[in-house]
Amino acid sequence: MKYSFLIFAFLIGSQLFGQTNITHQNLYWTRYYNQLSLNSKLTWHNEVDIRRFMDNSRLHHVIAHSHIHYKITPNFDIAAGITYSRQSPQFSDATSTLVIPEIRTFQEITQSQTLGKRVTLSHRFRLDERFIRKNNGIELLEGSDFNFRFRYRPQLVINLSKLESKTQTNLKIADELMVNFGGEIVYNHFDQNRVYIALEKVLSKNFSVEMGYLHWYQQRASGKDFFDRNIMRLTILHKMKL
Repeated sequence: MKYSFLIFAFLIGSQLFGQTNITHQNLYWTRYYNQLSLNSKLTWHNEVDIRRFMDNSRLHHVIAHSHIHYKITPNFDIAAGITYSRQSPQFSDATSTLVIPEIRTFQEITQSQTLGKRVTLSHRFRLDERFIRKNNGIELLEGSDFNFRFRYRPQLVINLSKLESKTQTNLKIADELMVNFGGEIVYNHFDQNRVYIALEKVLSKNFSVEMGYLHWYQQRASGKDFFDRNIMRLTILHKMKL
């Protein structure tokens, strides 16, 4: 896909800064995702994601999102929301206990289309406005660093069940590219890329369970250092009506 060439270009560009250093890590994420339907067009989404290292279960990240979605047409959705994040140390054996908070507002649009009776293709475009608390690696400082981040995620959802089945099993395949921009971004204009594959089991009209694998490749602020992460993710999806 065309965005893969963008990723390639960013990674090649990073070589100009010298030898790269890639850190490999394994993590597991658990997420609760609630969707509250307010009416036929408005839905309020709330989610909490707890992320831990696989080797010692040390906390890596806690992040919560709240966003309102408005369905303009059956296939076109717009949304706006806010995120609160607490980033723990990036290494499972770190001696530091510094936790860095972030407040993030965002806006997104999602366009979807059906491809036959079993396949749905969606394109999500999101813009983040990130306020990350200043720090010196030891303690928090006054004020926040600010930058924008653009995100693009194409996703396929394939129904693996019989069409007449009351519950279904879905295969999800997605790839999300994230790009930083703003005055404080020097080297890491490429932020990260996430490839995701999962199976979702729809248990009822209100509940589903999803288990997936996510490969997360992220460039750090230095431009020379990268994280290469293998992640197992469990999601509980809960749909409700007001």
